[in-house]
Amino acid sequence: MLISIITPTFNSAKTIEETVKSIISQTYGNYEHIIVDNLSEDNTLKLITKIYDDLGILSKLKIISEKDDGISDAFNKGITTSSGEIVGIINSDDIFYDDSVLSLVNAALSAPNKLLAHGNIFFEDHIFGSNIRFPLKNKGVGVEFNHPGMFIKRELYKKIGLYKSDMHYAMDVDFFFRLKKEFSNIEDISSYINHPLVRMKAGGASWKNELKALKEVKISLLANDMWNFNTAKYYWVRIFRTRIKSFLAIMGLHMIVKIWRNLKWKGSLC
Repeated sequence: MLISIITPTFNSAKTIEETVKSIISQTYGNYEHIIVDNLSEDNTLKLITKIYDDLGILSKLKIISEKDDGISDAFNKGITTSSGEIVGIINSDDIFYDDSVLSLVNAALSAPNKLLAHGNIFFEDHIFGSNIRFPLKNKGVGVEFNHPGMFIKRELYKKIGLYKSDMHYAMDVDFFFRLKKEFSNIEDISSYINHPLVRMKAGGASWKNELKALKEVKISLLANDMWNFNTAKYYWVRIFRTRIKSFLAIMGLHMIVKIWRNLKWKGSLC
């Protein structure tokens, strides 16, 4: 199956080379790479084009270079432009964990009735500590899967829809809530790959704007008729937790956050 990899970029020259090299080094070669560039003012596009051209695989590269209306808009442009049966998104400062990722994804989604593959991610955070993030225990609320480690079949996007353009930070959470609303048991259509798929750096938009992202989470819960006692509790606990984390960071108590995160992402905590 053809796998479409989408990368939104904007002035990404400092990091994009590592991202591209993690894609072209994959042992599974049936992919296309779609760059959705928000009119970068540096040499982002020249770097990407040169890497593909030097290897004689420029045909694998598609570039969209125009003003976008945010990350959701960039995601959607990439999806609608793509040709692959499978779609994955990797940001311009993240990389595939190793050269086996696309092979694992193709195998996982070759199984009957599987529309979504997901795996672990290695979260690189030099402030609060790096760790491997596993899927969270399903408590009926929140997002159990790691969105950077999700690969989605085109037919699922056709059924659920694309990312909401008015979501700037929690578009992945909203997509997952719509997925849960459509499928009573997501395990029936998903395939878990017990392997890190992406090495993700801390510092993304939702990471820097956690409280704004949580406001969008509440909007999505309400819009999807999922706002109830359990989800409200989940929401307010997240708000409280985010504020505590900020306080601990100001106090220099990073180790406490590190210990809690390690417990959470090993599946020991909700």
